Amino acid sequence: MHYKQLFELRIIHEYYQNQICPDFRLEPTAECQHILSGYRLIMKNQVNGIVVIAPVDSESKPWIELAENLQFSFILKLKNEEFIDFTELDWKPVNNVIYQFTNKNHIEVSDLETNKTKFSDRKLPKGKNIFGIVDIYHSSSKSQLLDSGGEYKITFKAKKQRWYYYLLADREINGDEFLIKDKDTTRKTEIKFTRFASTEAEKTDSIFSRLQQQFPQAQQYLFISDSEIACQQVGIKNIQLLKNKKSENSNSVVWIEHLPNPPNYNGIQVINALKYL
Repeated sequence: MHYKQLFELRIIHEYYQNQICPDFRLEPTAECQHILSGYRLIMKNQVNGIVVIAPVDSESKPWIELAENLQFSFILKLKNEEFIDFTELDWKPVNNVIYQFTNKNHIEVSDLETNKTKFSDRKLPKGKNIFGIVDIYHSSSKSQLLDSGGEYKITFKAKKQRWYYYLLADREINGDEFLIKDKDTTRKTEIKFTRFASTEAEKTDSIFSRLQQQFPQAQQYLFISDSEIACQQVGIKNIQLLKNKKSENSNSVVWIEHLPNPPNYNGIQVINALKYL
């Protein structure tokens, strides 16, 4: 028996270097499983989606003629709890409301639309980590010959946020000489940081007050990126902590060659420069 692809669904995320998003598992609803079984269709899981194949004859026609505008529905379950931290989302699925991804209004378009739907309205089985539901409407015009199956995709964008570096330095050192510089000359856009002394931020910044209690002997400084930075799977290197020497005509000293990237969930990183003295 020969099989050919009826359709494929891929989940794309710009956070990942190869854009392949492995953070979800797709499961057919009970109704969808009934359709798959009835037409002898097979669903195969992929790293970032699924492919549905159909048995075909010598002319690449399905063995069982497919009905017009079949609706295939799949439950989208989240496997990676950190997905929310690095993904740009309009809202987080809560309680009775989840995402709906569908091509209902534009059957010939591969990019699925994003909407909201109620968990209860879809009569979904109770379970954890249900992020959404995917509805793929397969046009009857595509079911006559399966020389090329339908291709659909869900695309997520990486979250963007400003980076905050809190620097703890020795009080005997002139903290104004500390700088954070992007030393990667191959980057299209330089990542720039503005420095704020503790006197400028301590009145309104709760993190400053906590650090003062924990490190009373240290001088604190805050560096904030001038622009928002997109989260990405591969860390951004060559963000350096520099200290200018007091003498004239002296080059800056690199204290930390590659500053750790702030965590995706809040964009905040504390740097203890005391240990580099």
